[in-house]
Amino acid sequence: MKPLIIIPTLNEAPNLQKLIPELFRRHPDLHVLVIDAASVDETPGLINTLKKKYPHLDVQQQARKDGFGGALRQGFRFALQGEFDPIITMDGDGAHGPEYIAEFLEKANRYGLTIGSRYIDGVRVEGWRFRKLLVSKLANMYVSYLLVKPIWDFTSGFRCYRRSFLQSIEIGALHDVAYIIQIQLLHLAYLHRIRIKEIPFMYRESQANESKISVNTKSRTMFYILKYRAPFLEILRHLAYLHKEYERFVDEYEELANPPTLKDDGHFEVKAHYTVSVGVMAYNEEKIIGRCLDALLGQQTKNCTINEILVVSSGSTDRTNDIVLEYSARYPQVRLIIQSRRLGKASAINEFLSRASGDIAVLESADTVPGPDTVERLIEPFWEAKVGMVGSHPIPVNDGKTFVGFSVRKLWAMHHEMALESPKCGEMVAFRNIVSRIPKYTAVDEAAVEAILIQSGYELRYAPLAYVQNKGPETLRDFIKQRRRIASGHRHLKATMGHEVTTQKGMKILNTTLKLQRWTPKEVWFMGWLMVFEAYSRFMGMIDFYLRDKNPFIWDISLTTKKM
Repeated sequence: MKPLIIIPTLNEAPNLQKLIPELFRRHPDLHVLVIDAASVDETPGLINTLKKKYPHLDVQQQARKDGFGGALRQGFRFALQGEFDPIITMDGDGAHGPEYIAEFLEKANRYGLTIGSRYIDGVRVEGWRFRKLLVSKLANMYVSYLLVKPIWDFTSGFRCYRRSFLQSIEIGALHDVAYIIQIQLLHLAYLHRIRIKEIPFMYRESQANESKISVNTKSRTMFYILKYRAPFLEILRHLAYLHKEYERFVDEYEELANPPTLKDDGHFEVKAHYTVSVGVMAYNEEKIIGRCLDALLGQQTKNCTINEILVVSSGSTDRTNDIVLEYSARYPQVRLIIQSRRLGKASAINEFLSRASGDIAVLESADTVPGPDTVERLIEPFWEAKVGMVGSHPIPVNDGKTFVGFSVRKLWAMHHEMALESPKCGEMVAFRNIVSRIPKYTAVDEAAVEAILIQSGYELRYAPLAYVQNKGPETLRDFIKQRRRIASGHRHLKATMGHEVTTQKGMKILNTTLKLQRWTPKEVWFMGWLMVFEAYSRFMGMIDFYLRDKNPFIWDISLTTKKM
């Protein structure tokens, strides 16, 4: 690493005389760039004197009309031309202590943007009157509510940027105004899915320090940031959190800003014969878990070997655990992992991912039964290095003569038709074992894996011959409950991971509906009501997500789906 510190200055000679020697005393290999906005005190002469002693010190002059943002733009260009990485920005007035530079450099190994925060884990400010502190804190809350981002200190100028982040943005488009450019850079970091971290530091302002930011500039900032505001429904959702579990909101956006890293940096080997780890997620599955395990143990495989079947039982209170232990006593590849309380399917999947040792990971719900060669069919596409994930073909066993049975079969038939054109993975999926974890609050787990791999540059495939039997709801109440949960889960996925699955795209749904529609009186009648209940479920899912803070990552079980 070749770190650079950028220090914009204006008449800071007394402070720089202490700051620069201290920086080099602590970190002799640092490079420091002072960008001086036409200071009229001793700053220019002082810098020239210090340059003789510190060869890694540079100075550039800046036109004052460009403002603080202009100084940062100038510094960022210097950093990119000189191949510096990371790039730290700090004030030259002594408010930002050099003792925090070491932590910035350490965090730069993992984060694209590290922010020195005055407000995280308490207030850390010295030298401000209460009124000034209150205004600053309220201003940051205002920005937080508009941008809907869990950042405590949006306007701090004490930051560390990775070179890769600065290379991904247009430096010339950054704003001149100090507060605006800080907020703009944060907005861009989220937009480019940069990993962000706030670290606490003590802000120290002496009486000699005078703010160089005018009241007019601060007022302009309050209006200008409306440009970066979140969609109105997202703001409503954020406000719904305020009187509830705000910690979960922060956790969710921590996952948004810091997406899962890939195992072994995404490296894998394309093989003619793969080892497979199967993860079976279970909660009170005593009626079906035996059939699921029998089907997995009896898989016909040629190009792969199932070397382990890990059953993650999440808070089961029936005989599920006893049944799995009976299988593990007879079959050494079957292992039981018990979660003492129910934490949601995503948590169970992360437990599996932390233990899976095969080249390929397969996820299956315990209430499904795969065909005799389903795993083999799922593995075949992985001979292409660009393939990251493969989806199976779910076939429901519901009676199609009833309205609910017709609805379940019709939706899965549409899923199949759309997946043939644009793969969408669900029910039983296989993917390269490079995913370290999925967001713990997601209610659409397979889609979350799909999002991670697509964003990492991999492609999806659909294996129509890799069928798996599943059971949809049998009652209208259970059907609406399930569709409502899925609708809310997909909105959560789009908000937190920026990913929308094929089956959520309106025109594709309409085209597929017309393609599969049979124009008999009964089917037209059933299809009309299916559209009504699906629209209702999606609308209520939207209400649940935006207004009720109801993210069903731990959902109510539809009991009628457990009897196959």
